[in-house]
Amino acid sequence: MKTAVAVGNFDGVHLGHIHLIRTLKGEAEKRGLTPIVITFNPHPALVLGKNGNFCRLSTAEEKREIIENQLGVKVEVIPFTEEFAKLPPEVFVEEYLINRYGAKLVVVGYDWRFGRDAKGDLRLVEMICSSKGCEVIEVPPYVVGGKVVSSSLIRELLREARLKEASLFLGHPYWVRRTIVRGRGFGKKIGFPTLNMVDVDRLCLPDGVYAVSCDGHPAVANLGYAPTLKGERRTLEVHILRDSFEVSPNPKVVFHRFIRPEMSFKVVRTLIKQIENDIETAKWTFYAA
Repeated sequence: MKTAVAVGNFDGVHLGHIHLIRTLKGEAEKRGLTPIVITFNPHPALVLGKNGNFCRLSTAEEKREIIENQLGVKVEVIPFTEEFAKLPPEVFVEEYLINRYGAKLVVVGYDWRFGRDAKGDLRLVEMICSSKGCEVIEVPPYVVGGKVVSSSLIRELLREARLKEASLFLGHPYWVRRTIVRGRGFGKKIGFPTLNMVDVDRLCLPDGVYAVSCDGHPAVANLGYAPTLKGERRTLEVHILRDSFEVSPNPKVVFHRFIRPEMSFKVVRTLIKQIENDIETAKWTFYAA
């Protein structure tokens, strides 16, 4: 199969990524090629350990959901290991892009670096492709509001809970999809049952309370360690603001508004009162004219 490929981490699949993938689709169609997006899992930063505070915008499954279901391009995920990181960039282009995936066209972002010590770049790909019968197209930076859209910019905005600004560069409100797990049942005991989700250690968002939607249902959520209960694991607890609802085993949680930082309460009665206030704030977010 002759293909057109785009390669990268695509963390968050933001507007810059979407522009690149749409360019890939258009150029592939002109040449009668099959477009493919190649990405890595886990994120290289998590394997190489260069940034201990690194936070991930999207899982491999979330990236696939956007790229395949919304953009209509097949995704190939390469396992990223310490051994793979040592691969010379020339070998990656020849053995993976050209031989394994049949690339006749490579579409890359302006700042793409790859291979051992990140020595691979656009010029190297052009040099190899010129002798292997494949083309290379460079996609320039995508700018919104005078700022270059990047995953690092969006991470910084989310770390500060600047959800509205982050959504401008993502092209949609920030969301995650996580599997529901069994909790301790404390929320139900005090009248606010929650859906509990884990694997949120690497979320960029600060701990706190958020107005969210869960599979489309308005809800309020606590992200953090539940200090009142002396929680030891970061969790996402979602209380849906409806008496009757249905959600999938791994619901889509969309973050709409940061309400307040996570707090510890000495008295359960005070916690209940605060939750009631949080719910009213969340309702105002969803139902205000």
